[in-house]
Amino acid sequence: FRNTPHLRNIEVTEFTPANLNQAKTVFHLHGYLDDPTSMVMTTRDYITRYANDRAGGNPKNENRTLTFLSHLFQEKTVLFIGYGLEDLEILEYVIQKGRMSAPGQEIQARHYMLQGYFSHELELMRSLSQYYMQTDIQLVPFLLDHKDWPQLVEVIEKFAELMPATGLLNLQRQMEMEAMLD
Repeated sequence: FRNTPHLRNIEVTEFTPANLNQAKTVFHLHGYLDDPTSMVMTTRDYITRYANDRAGGNPKNENRTLTFLSHLFQEKTVLFIGYGLEDLEILEYVIQKGRMSAPGQEIQARHYMLQGYFSHELELMRSLSQYYMQTDIQLVPFLLDHKDWPQLVEVIEKFAELMPATGLLNLQRQMEMEAMLD
């Protein structure tokens, strides 16, 4: 995605709620291959990226990633692609850090995860569906039996065909208007 001319690439220094409204934008939450120094690879990298510096209330110590994720998970619909079983702890950590909300504020589940599976893993998929629902994510499984992981490309293409990128959904618009009134 990095060198795709019609996409705007956002790096950590630009993680702001305002940039979430940019059309055709890719957020490189964990870096990108063209710049290995930007990549989050080790446990130490994850701890640094998701350190909770917001508790003190000092804007100088603000963790821009956490502020961005908080806004993202509270205000937008997220489709996770490319997370595997080995990433579950990281995903749960990211979601928990990102959804710090005001006391009494209800968080609506509007997040989804594409997850491939083989037919012999059906019970695992059912269990994962229940697990993800606890983190406010609905699992969207797809079968890998015939084409293996290249099937993911076809699944994403089908999503794009069925749900082309458009302006804000009416529900999203209404939520944003209501937020301005609060």
